[in-house]
Amino acid sequence: MTGRMILYRGSLKSCNYHCSYCPFSKRKMSEHELEKDKGQWERFCQSLGERAEIMGIRALMVVPYGEALIHPWYCEGMGEISTWSFIDAVGAQTNLSFPAAWLLDRFCQAGGRIEKLRLWATFHPEMTSVESFAGTCRELREAGVSLCAGAVGVPEQAGLIQKLRQSLPKEIYLWINRMDGLKRPYTKEERMAFQEVDPFFMREFFPVHGDVSRCEERLFIEGNGKMHTCNISQVMEQNWYKETETHFSQKDSGFLFPAPRCSRKLCSCYLAYGGRSDMMNHILFGPYPLFRIPRRARAVFLDIDGTLIPEGSDSVPEQTAECLAVLAKKEKALLFFATTLPLREAMERCKKIKHLFCGGIFAAGAYLRLDRGQKQEQFYFLESDILHTLEREKRKFRYRILAYNEGERIYKLTLLRCGHRPWSSREAKELFLHLPENKQKRLRYFIEGNCMQIVSAKASKANGVRELCRWIGIAPKDTVAVGNSHEDKEMMKITAVRRINKK
Repeated sequence: MTGRMILYRGSLKSCNYHCSYCPFSKRKMSEHELEKDKGQWERFCQSLGERAEIMGIRALMVVPYGEALIHPWYCEGMGEISTWSFIDAVGAQTNLSFPAAWLLDRFCQAGGRIEKLRLWATFHPEMTSVESFAGTCRELREAGVSLCAGAVGVPEQAGLIQKLRQSLPKEIYLWINRMDGLKRPYTKEERMAFQEVDPFFMREFFPVHGDVSRCEERLFIEGNGKMHTCNISQVMEQNWYKETETHFSQKDSGFLFPAPRCSRKLCSCYLAYGGRSDMMNHILFGPYPLFRIPRRARAVFLDIDGTLIPEGSDSVPEQTAECLAVLAKKEKALLFFATTLPLREAMERCKKIKHLFCGGIFAAGAYLRLDRGQKQEQFYFLESDILHTLEREKRKFRYRILAYNEGERIYKLTLLRCGHRPWSSREAKELFLHLPENKQKRLRYFIEGNCMQIVSAKASKANGVRELCRWIGIAPKDTVAVGNSHEDKEMMKITAVRRINKK
C-alpha cells in the first residue's frame, strides 16, 4: 500500500432494503438513533481531519451495517474528506438504492472530488432489477466515479448474475462472494459459471491463515471510537478518542498508528483478507485493495525468492499460480520475472508457472529478456580484468568466485562464502575498494546473505523495468512491481501509483 487505510462503521443498523436473509432490514431506527449516528460520523470526520496526515492515513471506506448513503451526512462528509490533499480515496459499501444524481449532488455540494470517490456496490436481486442496478452503475461511471459491483454466489441466481455481467460496462469489475450457509460444496459447474463472471472467484476458496504482521497498514473504527485491526478481529485496548500518543507505536515513517492486534486463525471474508499487505492484493487491486477496484496493470514485474516463492517454501503457492494464470490469459497482462537469479536458476525455481511469463529481468538487471514474438535480449557486461583483483583477495576474504557468462563475456560475479559466514557491509565495502578506482565507478555490488553480487553500474531491476517498458511500448506508471528486498525498492517506486494531490 502507498498509505494507511481506515474502515469506519457507525451505530447505523438499518437499511431501506428488506432482503429476507438480512437482520438489518428487520428494524427501523428512530430519529434519536439516527441523530446519534450522525453525531458519531461528524465527530469522527473532525478527528480524522486533525490526525490523518500525521498518522499516514490516505484512504477511508465506510462499511455500515445497513445502508449509509441514503443519509445525506455520509455523502457530505465523504465529499469534504475528499478535498483534503493528503487523502487519496474515500468510499463506501452501498446497495445503490438511490438515484446517482442524488449522491453526486450531495457529494459535490461539499466540494467533493469525484476522482477520489470509490464505491463498492452490491446487487440485491430480491429488491432491484438488473436493468436498474446496472443503469445506476453506468451513470456513476460516466460521471467519473470508480466503482466495483458484486453479488453473493447463490447457485439459483447464476443466470441473473450472468445477465448483470452482460449489462455492465466491461471496465466495471463484477465480484462474487462465496455463499455462506450453502450447506454443501459448489458443484464444478457452479464454480465454473461464477468464475466466468468473476475470474478471481477462486480466491474465495483458498484459506487465508491469520498473520497480524501483514495488517499494519489498516484499522477498523467504530462510531464510539472502539478500534480493531479489521472487521473480525478483537477490540483493541486503545480508543480512537481517548488514548494519548504514548499508546501508539512509532513506525519508521514517523507516523503514529496503532499496532495491529488479532488472534484469528483465518481471515474469513474479503474485508479481512483483502486489507492485508499480501502480494496478490497489491497486484490485483492497487494501493487500497479493500475498495476491490482492479488495478489492471498492463505489465507485472515479480521478484522470485520471498515474493513469488514465500520464505521457507520451495515452490509457488497454488493460489498465486491460479491468479497469475488469470492475469496472463484473461486480463492480458504481461508477466515478467524481476530477480537477482540467473535465467536458468529462475526457470527451475518457477517451472510450473514459467509458461505464463514473457521474459524478465535476471541477474539483478544484468540480463534482460523479452519472449514476445521474436526474442529480444540485452546484457550489461563486466570488464574481465577485475577477476585478477578478486582472485588475489580470495584467501583474505574467504570466498570462491562464480562467474556468469554469455559466450566468453561475464555479466555477473558472485563471491560465495560458506553458509555460516555471511558477508557484512564492512567486509563487502572493504573488498570493493580493493578494485581499481576507475573500475569501481562502472560497477555496483550488493549482499544477499553469504553472497556478494557484482554487476555493472547500469544493471538494476529499475533500469530493467524502464528498458523492457520501452521495448513493449508502455510507460512504467502503467505497470506494477512487487518484491521484498532493497534491490526491489526503486523498481517498485517507479511503478507505484502516485498519490493524488491536485488543487
